[in-house]
Amino acid sequence: MLVKDNALDLSFNLADSKAYQTMPAYNFWKGWWAENPRNPVEEVIKLLWEDLIDPNDYLQGGFEYWSRVFEDIGFLEWHQDTCESHYVNDKYLIADKSLVYYVEVSTDLCGGVMEVAPYNDRLDLETQCKSALSIDTEAVERILPKQNRFVLIDSAQMHRVTKIHKGIRKNLASSIWKQTPKLFQEHENWNRLFSNPPQMQEINWQEKNNSEFN
Repeated sequence: MLVKDNALDLSFNLADSKAYQTMPAYNFWKGWWAENPRNPVEEVIKLLWEDLIDPNDYLQGGFEYWSRVFEDIGFLEWHQDTCESHYVNDKYLIADKSLVYYVEVSTDLCGGVMEVAPYNDRLDLETQCKSALSIDTEAVERILPKQNRFVLIDSAQMHRVTKIHKGIRKNLASSIWKQTPKLFQEHENWNRLFSNPPQMQEINWQEKNNSEFN
């Protein structure tokens, strides 16, 4: 795990950009070695990752990315960073590495702590869910959300976000894949429908190719 403060010196507020405000739930970009950043979100992803990886390791893959805005009682349960297609089929695929960047954190934030467990097995969803019930809380690492901080982890590292009691926490999360998942070979932008059974919905993201920073 790597934690870095004062990660970027941006000339714009990412949270104010139309791309950040309108991005679908799950998105994919082939990476700067395959195509230039198409919007401010992808530009920030490039700045965050370019000193952390060798692009030659990911020529057949790229970045999955998404945002989470937590406030009130928002939280996330224990999970690994996977391709969301396992909601609609049995393909439980785990990315290579994941990075959480704190875009905005209010000064009155209470809660919203990232917790990282020692579990990093690359098995299946059933095993992961069972393992989440027996995590050794004494071995959990806890990282406070701090504006302009990033946290880099193995995508298989189980992690969660504690409940927010006050304030707001905005992040940009991205995972890098060595092979582009089939879901993103079919289409780059998706929302998940909370239906029965669950479904993934293709989205025509209008701001994807908008390089404007506001």
